[in-house]
Amino acid sequence: MEITVKDIQSNLETLPKEFLNEVNDFIDFLKYKHFKEREYEVPEWQKNEVRRRMDYAQNNPQSFVSESEMNNYLNDLESGD
Repeated sequence: MEITVKDIQSNLETLPKEFLNEVNDFIDFLKYKHFKEREYEVPEWQKNEVRRRMDYAQNNPQSFVSESEMNNYLNDLESGD
């Protein structure tokens, strides 16, 4: 027996409301899983940019700050110090 949209709708109507978010998330997951390969391909220019940034990071590690340093900097900005 083939399941129809009407069968699914009937099931949804008998499901407790607190499960509807989970069902919706699962539907999103199934759509992503099914369409991800056809729907999204990383363009070559973006791959090249990532490679360029990785090379820069490897050759210039001194140019990066730690997460805690960045948090301190942002907190200082917000507090006006």
